Amino acid sequence: MPKITKREVSFWSNFGLSFVLFIGILIVVNVISNKYYVLKDLTEEKLLSISDQTKKILKELDSKAKSENKKLEIIAFMREGDEETKEFERLMKQYEYNSKSIKWEIIDPEKKPQLATKYEVRTLGTVVISYGEKTIKVDISTQDQNKTPESQISNAILKIVRVIEPKVCFTEGHGEKDPNDTEILGISKLGEFLKNEGFQVGKIRTWEPNPIESVCDLIIVAGPQLGFTPSEITKISDYLMTGGRAIFLSDPDSRDNISEIVSPWGIGLDNSLVIDLTSRAVGASPAHPVIVNYDEEHPITKDFRFGVLMRTARRVFTSKNVSGVDATEIAKTSENSWADFDWQSGQVKLDPQDIRGPIPVAVAASGIPGTKGGEAVYGTLQNPITTQARIVVFGDSDFISNGMIEILGNKDLILNAVNWVAERGELISIRPRERKARTLVLTPKNISTIRNIFLFALPTIFFTLAVVMYIRRRKL
Repeated sequence: MPKITKREVSFWSNFGLSFVLFIGILIVVNVISNKYYVLKDLTEEKLLSISDQTKKILKELDSKAKSENKKLEIIAFMREGDEETKEFERLMKQYEYNSKSIKWEIIDPEKKPQLATKYEVRTLGTVVISYGEKTIKVDISTQDQNKTPESQISNAILKIVRVIEPKVCFTEGHGEKDPNDTEILGISKLGEFLKNEGFQVGKIRTWEPNPIESVCDLIIVAGPQLGFTPSEITKISDYLMTGGRAIFLSDPDSRDNISEIVSPWGIGLDNSLVIDLTSRAVGASPAHPVIVNYDEEHPITKDFRFGVLMRTARRVFTSKNVSGVDATEIAKTSENSWADFDWQSGQVKLDPQDIRGPIPVAVAASGIPGTKGGEAVYGTLQNPITTQARIVVFGDSDFISNGMIEILGNKDLILNAVNWVAERGELISIRPRERKARTLVLTPKNISTIRNIFLFALPTIFFTLAVVMYIRRRKL
């Protein structure tokens, strides 16, 4: 039996110690990386990242959870191995990465039926979200374009963090667009989007005796075709003067009298039609302006990088400086546009009396006219402490219709405006991205090139390498 030398003992001892240290380092690195890591989304549309909106909601959750010393628990009942389950797991890792207050778990109800029974779960895809004594169940749908898993989870978290859901009231009786209308010119999609963001949605007749502030936290006047009566104008104006909130959408071919309501805030509307030659680049008519210029300081349009397509628009502008009011033109058309005042003649061209672009089509204002600090006597139901009115006026109502709201950044602009008016700044951001449709189109020349590469070029390269290796081995 050969004798083991001290040198061999020393070698194997050092080898064993090095191996143990190596394994130990791997374990430590694995433990640390599970707790501290960096996620990087390399997709063009940032499909694997949560939206800025969700990040802001999670920030609010962390603040609330820290003060109350609680955790938010998410239990998803899904089948192991399904593609939907893997997608949801990736989403939860993003939530966990951006919040220290979230614990999540995916459970197969077939393997743990007692938990499914406890939470009364009857279908796959049900997610139970718990925070203290509050529990919300959400049925996750991966097929509904309007209800992405991220929007559903974030909306549920928002409902837990927030106690009161602001009520949005759409005015009716003057030819306004209806939030219950599912036709192409209706705005039922906007109603659903608002519900997904934690709002209650209803309607109001402004000629009825109930004060607006007693039933609504904010009102939306969506494209009325007829004017309000003098008593209605007084009622809406009084509501705004006491810190009310409103969004007005006015069309160039309507007979509304919205200008009478908003003029005390230094906001003007004229009878022009905005013509934008840039619209041809996206296949639209010059009478369908594309909004590309935004006020970079205002909360509604800060960091807003999307275009907005309108069907027809009128000029909305700041007409004068009003004491106690801060009014801003937040959205404008391109330099290749103008406000046409002779459009009803059918001859649409740039005349001397027309106004060259960029043309403002949206104005946001806050404050109370005639006051030193822009404050009213009292605030709204939703914001009893805040006493500044907030108003946004758009020169088009069709861009929020069912047929247009999902084009470009239309949805984001109107939702940002609603959230700013409701003073819910944490929701002003870009919503979850949607995957772009991509198709690979190959010309006959492309197909021929690919065929030649696989049939001739690659075999030639491999054959040449084989010959070189054979010759080298013969020389050895």
